[in-house]
Amino acid sequence: MLKTIVNYSVKLASFVLALELALYQPQMQHLIRLADVLMVCDSRKTLSNLYRQFVEELDPKTAADFLRESPWAAGEVNQARQRFMLTQFLKLAERLGASVPLWVSVDDSLGKKDKATRRLEAVDFQHNHTESTSKKQVYSNGFVYVEVHVHIGPVGFTFGTRLYLRERTVRRLNRQREKDQRLHYRSKYALAREMLLELAQGLPAGYPVYVLFDSWYASAKLIKFCRRQGWHVICAIKSNRRLNGKRVDQHDQALRHTHYTRVRMSAVDETRPPSYYVRTLRGHVQDVPGQVCVIISRRHPGDKRPKYFLCTDLSLSAQEALRHYQQRWPVEVDNFYLKEALGLGDFRLQSFEATEKWFAVVMLAMNYLQYQQAQDHLAAGASRSLADVIRQHRIEHAQDVLRSVAQEVLRTGNVETVLRRFIVLDSRAVT
Repeated sequence: MLKTIVNYSVKLASFVLALELALYQPQMQHLIRLADVLMVCDSRKTLSNLYRQFVEELDPKTAADFLRESPWAAGEVNQARQRFMLTQFLKLAERLGASVPLWVSVDDSLGKKDKATRRLEAVDFQHNHTESTSKKQVYSNGFVYVEVHVHIGPVGFTFGTRLYLRERTVRRLNRQREKDQRLHYRSKYALAREMLLELAQGLPAGYPVYVLFDSWYASAKLIKFCRRQGWHVICAIKSNRRLNGKRVDQHDQALRHTHYTRVRMSAVDETRPPSYYVRTLRGHVQDVPGQVCVIISRRHPGDKRPKYFLCTDLSLSAQEALRHYQQRWPVEVDNFYLKEALGLGDFRLQSFEATEKWFAVVMLAMNYLQYQQAQDHLAAGASRSLADVIRQHRIEHAQDVLRSVAQEVLRTGNVETVLRRFIVLDSRAVT
C-alpha cells in the first residue's frame, strides 16, 4: 500500500490555526494530523490504519494518548470551531447575497457497532426508531448522537454533535467512577437545547431563524424554547397531537369531504417536481402558547397515511412552510459523510471522554470540508459536493507524494530504497 501523506495540508493547518485554540504545539500537531488523515484514508479509520498513511514513521500510540490522556477538552475545541464557522458563514452568505433566514435542523443518528462490543462506554443497546415498527421495537448495539445543522442560502455546515447515553447506562458507568468523575444524564432534548443556546449566543439580535425537526423532537418544551428565542418552528407531528383539544387525525377525518390544495415542491429533477395535496388548520396546540398552523399532507388524495406538520409562522403558505421543511435534508447528508466518509463510528476508545475527543476531531474535519465547499461556491458560483472536496484533498496529497518520490529518486539514485520508504509492507496494512 502506498503511503499517502508526506506533509499535512497547509490549507487545513491554516483553518485550524484560525480557530485560535488554546492547545500546546504537540497537541495542535496531533489534531491537524488526525483531521487530515481522516479525509485521506479510504479504509477503516482505526488509529493504526490512519498512522500508516504517513511517510514519516509515526507511532499510533501517541495518537491514542492524545485522545485518552492529553489534557485538552473537547468542549473548548467545539466551541471555538462553532464560533468561527458561524461567523464565517454569516459573512459568506452576505457576500453571496443570500437572503435570510437561517435554517437550523435538529436530528439524531444511530451508528451501529459489532454486537460483541461491550467495553466502550459510549456504546450500548439503543432504540432504533428507523427499523422499529408499531408492532416491534428494535434495539441495536451502537452509539447515538444528537446533531444541529445550520444552513443559510446555498451554504451550510454541521454546527455540533453531542453523544447521547441512556439513563440506565449513565448509572451503570457511574458505579465504576470516582465521585468527581461521574457522568450526568442528559436527555436528547437537553443536548439539543445546549447546542441551540450556543447558536443563539453567536447570532445577531433579531436574526430570523426557522428551527426544523421531525416528530421525535416535536415536544412542547423544545417548541416553547425556540419561541422564547424569537425563532419560528416547522416540524412534523404525530397523528395524536391535539389541536384545539382534538386529535389532528380526527380533524383530518372531519375534513374528508373538503377540497385539497395542490402544492409543488422543489426537487433535484425539476422536470418532475413532486406534488402533495394539503389541507391547513389553525388553532392552539396543547402546552404551546400562541396560535399555530397545522398542515395535513398527502401524496395523493387517496393516501391513507397522511403526514402532519406544525408551523408557528402564520404568514407562510402551506407550500412555503413545506419548502422550508425541505431544508432538513442537509442534516441527513451530514450523517452520511460523518459515518461513511470520515469514520465517526470507527472509534475504539474505551472512555466516554476519549470518544468525545474523537468526535471533536471528526467534526473539525467535517467543518473544514464544508468551509472549502462554501469557498468554492463563493469563487465559482456553484458548490461541489463534499465527495468532490474530499477527492480534491486526496489529489493534492497524491501530487505531494509523487513529487517527493521523484525528488528522492533523483537525489539518491536508488529506486528500491525510496520504494521501501513510501510503501507499507506490513500485510496488516488494511484491517
